[in-house]
Amino acid sequence: MIDLKKYNLNQTQHRIIYSISELDIPSMGNIQKLLNISRQALNVNVRDLMSRNLIEEISSDKDKRIKTLHLTKDGNDLNDQINAEQTEKIESIFENVDNDWEQAMKELADEYVKGFKG
Repeated sequence: MIDLKKYNLNQTQHRIIYSISELDIPSMGNIQKLLNISRQALNVNVRDLMSRNLIEEISSDKDKRIKTLHLTKDGNDLNDQINAEQTEKIESIFENVDNDWEQAMKELADEYVKGFKG
């Protein structure tokens, strides 16, 4: 739907940022299970996001082996910007089809498929 390249993100990184913003306990394990990705894929993307100061890792007070991920101010700002763009896009689609839910879903599906093609 939106071009994540302009935010210098890949789809997995966007999903990680969004998951951190929404989960009550955004632990590495919880995010890995939710996104159904390997530990290695998660770690590579988390390290990149950390190096760009978008997320930070904090050890649990109760169990130092458990690390939770949190968005930094820059990460929150980026997440808010992406969410606003997505909301604007969806609202535009609904407006263009006179709020016809079925037609809007078809339009969204077409946009999604177009993203796979190029």
